[in-house]
Amino acid sequence: MEIRILIGLLLICVVAGLPVEEKSYNDIFTPNDYAILKNMTAYMYDDNENLVKLTLDDYYMESVKETQEDIENRVFFSLYTKKNPTVPQSLYVNDEYVLKNSNFDPTKPTRFITHGWMNSRNSPACYLSRDAYVKSEDCNVIVIDWSKISIRPYIWASQRVGIVGQFVSTMIDFLEEQGMDLSKTLLVGHSLGAHIVGLAARNAQGKVNFVVGLDPAFPGFSLAGPGSRISYDDAQYVEIIHTNGGLLGFLTAIGDSDFYPNGGEKQLGCLLDFSGACSHARSFRFFAESIDSPRGFHGRKCNSFIRFKKGLCDDQSTSLMGHKSELHAYGTYYLVTNSKSPYANGPILV
Repeated sequence: MEIRILIGLLLICVVAGLPVEEKSYNDIFTPNDYAILKNMTAYMYDDNENLVKLTLDDYYMESVKETQEDIENRVFFSLYTKKNPTVPQSLYVNDEYVLKNSNFDPTKPTRFITHGWMNSRNSPACYLSRDAYVKSEDCNVIVIDWSKISIRPYIWASQRVGIVGQFVSTMIDFLEEQGMDLSKTLLVGHSLGAHIVGLAARNAQGKVNFVVGLDPAFPGFSLAGPGSRISYDDAQYVEIIHTNGGLLGFLTAIGDSDFYPNGGEKQLGCLLDFSGACSHARSFRFFAESIDSPRGFHGRKCNSFIRFKKGLCDDQSTSLMGHKSELHAYGTYYLVTNSKSPYANGPILV
């Protein structure tokens, strides 16, 4: 298998003391990640919320180069606005004719949304936020569908996250050339999609204003650094929402602001969630609700969830989590949610 050969060569170089060529974001899976997957039992939801197990399979026969050469036929952009809230209009990189004949309005804010592994644009990770935006804002909502890559073995899909992010950045550049204001542009992605939006913003020619990573995928990225995964320096402001940290998602703070609902590892109402799927999915449910929530998700700055619960950080500042996040807030924030929708609890009472 391709991944096993790469790992074997890496180990041989290390043992022999030979120099190891720096890995690109197309080849980020390390022996550490391989061991993590081998020793974990984890599942994620598909579009219909059926559980799909993460395995070590990497048998899909297509090289990274082949994927890259055909990327425009693997990643699709669907535009939604108040004029077409449910029926998408397709957009294409560098196609000015199609863009000008669509409902895209460069004077309005633009929101990019994308999904993670085993999902498509029909996933609740996409349509919940899409519907909330179309309802509450007069904006352009562009859903990125990379399901022709994501609905493949996890290792294989993970190795192509950088390619997808790079292609999305070309769409950002094209739309900016057509008048899109990056200061009014937001990118949000779930799981592997969180890394995609981070890398897309990072590789764009201009500086994107706001990126939100929804429980960024951990398997395959445990040793990855900025430029290979979502990072605080990908945009003007990067917010991370951790809901299954340490299993399917990152537990480490990697954004300008990092929010840890209910401690960031397991979510209230996710009973017997040994696989992590329910908690992992709460991140996009929290974000979608934050778009038009009258209560809001208020987090308090603190060093740990235990200190937060004991009231030892009651003198610290608070900030809103999600779409309405205050973009000047930096550090780690903790909050408690409800166990079912509506999840937001409103301002934190001392």
